[in-house]
Amino acid sequence: MMNQREALQVYLYKLVHGEKQSLLATVIIGVLRFMSFIYGLGVQCKLALYRWGVLQRYKLPCKVISLGNITVGGTGKTPTAQRLAAFIRDKGYRVVILNRGYRAGWKGQVGVVSDGRKIYMTVTEAGDEAYLLAKSLPGVPVVIGRNRSITGAYAVEHLNAEVIILDDAYQHWQLERDLDIVLIDTINVFGNNFLLPRGTLREPLTNLNRANAFLLTKVDQSTDTARDAIRETLRKYNPAALIIESTHTPRCFIEIEEWYKGVRSETVPLEVIKGCSVFPFSAIGNPSSFEQTITDLDGKIVAAARYPDHHDYTMAEMQVIMQKAVDNKAEALITTDKDAVKIPAEFIHSERPLPVYVLSIEVRFHDGYEELMDMIKNVAKHK
Repeated sequence: MMNQREALQVYLYKLVHGEKQSLLATVIIGVLRFMSFIYGLGVQCKLALYRWGVLQRYKLPCKVISLGNITVGGTGKTPTAQRLAAFIRDKGYRVVILNRGYRAGWKGQVGVVSDGRKIYMTVTEAGDEAYLLAKSLPGVPVVIGRNRSITGAYAVEHLNAEVIILDDAYQHWQLERDLDIVLIDTINVFGNNFLLPRGTLREPLTNLNRANAFLLTKVDQSTDTARDAIRETLRKYNPAALIIESTHTPRCFIEIEEWYKGVRSETVPLEVIKGCSVFPFSAIGNPSSFEQTITDLDGKIVAAARYPDHHDYTMAEMQVIMQKAVDNKAEALITTDKDAVKIPAEFIHSERPLPVYVLSIEVRFHDGYEELMDMIKNVAKHK
């Protein structure tokens, strides 16, 4: 079951997207609109203080690449960070990922999730995104902490970082960066075009002018007309930035008990669900995209379970999910790797009537790929 915080999160999401219609909803929307106005003033004032030098910005003695977005919710930052970190690592540079550790149980200034050889934190301590990055990137340290200037200095001094990737840091103006990459989800572009909390924008669209590159994600699930409109908007606010297109391409399935073992897990071909009745469950920013991928693989979705982003599953919840899948005559359950790290080990190793497949995806770059790689290589080599 959802806790009170998650229930409120779901209610507000439905409210701001027009799914709640009542006098109370109208009043709340009016309050949220006023709060958005105040929030927007605060964002612009804070950014101006950094630009004027009133608030100090820190420069690390290494190269810094930021991945972020201008909206809340899932745009695919984690798999993109994985892809870019692996690329830089394979070019021979010592790369470290800095993650703020959203909903991490660990609350100190500098938390080493992984030093590239060993994972030191549990998913509860590190948060799901940071733990997943550590699990999927051997040879790449992952460090959490809210203040990136402090965690960045630690990464340089103790982990010999030559290139740092800031995960989810477009709004972290305190730390200077050499490259700002902004991800744009092409099937859920700018939310409802309102600032938080009335909408999902973290800052006004005019602030897209800070980006060096825009990465359009999940372009295979969007229309040509939608992508053209996105490009037009981006060019309106930032005529010079590079625009790249990417897809989240399914690679294989991994049965969850096998997935739990590590990075060299045995895989199951995507064809295993073709024509089969399946039950997807997820707690991610954009569950419809995940479910669309399953449909594209010819899986027949008989029912689905959706939880708020970053939800932590309990044993009881997993048993309920399994029972729903059985009741709907599903032949398998399917989830994401981000969800897999939060499923209790007790459930994973229990006797289950149905297999639970983790969908493994990879980010593939298309239009603009060569230019982006050249941009990253040029940043990395100029130490």
